[in-house]
Amino acid sequence: MNTLFINIGAGEAFFMFLFLIVSLTPLIFAVSALIDLFKREFRHKSTDKVLLIVLIVLAPFVGSIVYYFFLRNNYPLKHRTF
Repeated sequence: MNTLFINIGAGEAFFMFLFLIVSLTPLIFAVSALIDLFKREFRHKSTDKVLLIVLIVLAPFVGSIVYYFFLRNNYPLKHRTF
């Protein structure tokens, strides 16, 4: 019988789980920062939006942290009109 069994111990499973969390964290931060970025208003500074998008896409972890802690409060939320 030709079957393939994967023998994974507790240590390997822990490191696989840790690797999964560490590798997905920048993606989650970048997506949430981009969603928040598109909800903001850039009335007089349209180039800021493009530069922030480039920063978040090229350096997801650092770009998201810079956006959330230093730049997010500089731009107000868009007002919804129905």
